[in-house]
Amino acid sequence: MNSYRSKVTFLVAGVALLAVVLTAWGVASTTQDSLLDALDARSEGVTVITDHLTSLALEIDSWSQARDDVEALAEEFNARILLTDEVERVLIDTSPGGTQPEFTAIIDPSIPFGPFADLELADAVDEEFASCLEEAGVVAVFDEFGFLTADDADLETLDECYDQAVEFVTGEVGSATVEPALLFIEFGVAPPIPWPLLVLVAGLVLALSVGAAAFASGIVTGPVRRLTEATRAVRRGDLSVRVEDAGTGEMGELASSFNQMAADIEREDERRRQLTSDVAHELRTPVTNIIAHVDAIQDGVVDANAENLGIVLNEAERLHRLIEDLGRLAQADEGHLSIDLEERDVLDIVGTVVDARPGSGIVVRGESAMARVDPTRVEQIVGNLVDNAITAAGEGNVQVDVRSAESEVQVIVADDGHGIPEDLLPVIFDRFRRADQARTPGSGGSGLGLSIARALARAHGGDIVAANKPEGGAVFTVTLPAGRAEALRS
Repeated sequence: MNSYRSKVTFLVAGVALLAVVLTAWGVASTTQDSLLDALDARSEGVTVITDHLTSLALEIDSWSQARDDVEALAEEFNARILLTDEVERVLIDTSPGGTQPEFTAIIDPSIPFGPFADLELADAVDEEFASCLEEAGVVAVFDEFGFLTADDADLETLDECYDQAVEFVTGEVGSATVEPALLFIEFGVAPPIPWPLLVLVAGLVLALSVGAAAFASGIVTGPVRRLTEATRAVRRGDLSVRVEDAGTGEMGELASSFNQMAADIEREDERRRQLTSDVAHELRTPVTNIIAHVDAIQDGVVDANAENLGIVLNEAERLHRLIEDLGRLAQADEGHLSIDLEERDVLDIVGTVVDARPGSGIVVRGESAMARVDPTRVEQIVGNLVDNAITAAGEGNVQVDVRSAESEVQVIVADDGHGIPEDLLPVIFDRFRRADQARTPGSGGSGLGLSIARALARAHGGDIVAANKPEGGAVFTVTLPAGRAEALRS
């Protein structure tokens, strides 16, 4: 239940269940409204049919004459109409057979106001009828349904007054000769709420929703599960693990990011291993030389003269420089490199570096480029690049250009040497990397100079990039942000 897939499945199933419940409620409400409308229609139909048959009874001599009208009413209201006499002998039945419909009314043309569905007309007849009865000395009382209660009145008087009232109001004689009839009506059955069908549909929709949710969550959680397994493998130390392509979209981007992260970690781990090996190698040579010379002096193999002690001192100084360089890189990694900024012309700093190397034949070109920098650190950066360029150029030329732009200052150091091997360009700034891999540790630097130079440039908020010139030789471009060094001071 705590898995992502279970949560997605239950969430979608809950939404589907809610949708089914709301749909069922809507169908039930609609059906209920339809039932109420049907009941209202039935009530209206009873009234219309009763009034129509009562009015028709005044115009016919026999109920057989009303068959066509009755069948038309039955078709109009989707109902079965049954008329019987007072002893329930069938007069008209629009749908013979089956159980007898529900009793509805008595169709008696002798009852006052039966044919008058028009209330104004009925009121007029009512008024005239009451007036006639009053003249005949009969006290007549009509209830709320229009039925008459008359004391001391015989049927003949009532019929005469009624005929007179109808004739007076309508101009027609209202007496009827047809016998009274009992009216039975059975309307078509209104469709009930289909609860079994609703339950079946709801169950089917819910099952399909749960299945779709499980399938969809499987699609979503599959890559997540593989990523989780890959992450656990990385945690166990297997940095070679990768996840398969998850396609496009967020999951694809996540898988690609993980693979890139794993590759970066693997590469950094390899660099760490290589760094450990390189440090051991770089330390081993001077320490071995120092131990060998000291042992030789102690054993009396060589004299403890200035020359032999100088060799020991040189190796110790070399070891000291290596330790200092490693310390600077550690400071750079921690962001603790000391940068003392001041307003200086970068062209002057480059000139100082070149002047400190007389006879090198370095060509300096450019223009004044003011920036807030640490001049000592910039001298260290440019000095390292210039020394490397002099070594690489041999008898060739070394050129330093200073360029300024709106937001940066560039120092470009180029030489006419053999350039940097293409496979080393991406890693030339890695620690203990040398452009000339054939050089022995004793023939040059420790391989940390470029790493330190880049760290110093980045501490200023700039950077260094390396490239090869098309005509041959290497070019290093130092970028220092003009006017932003203060804000980026660590």
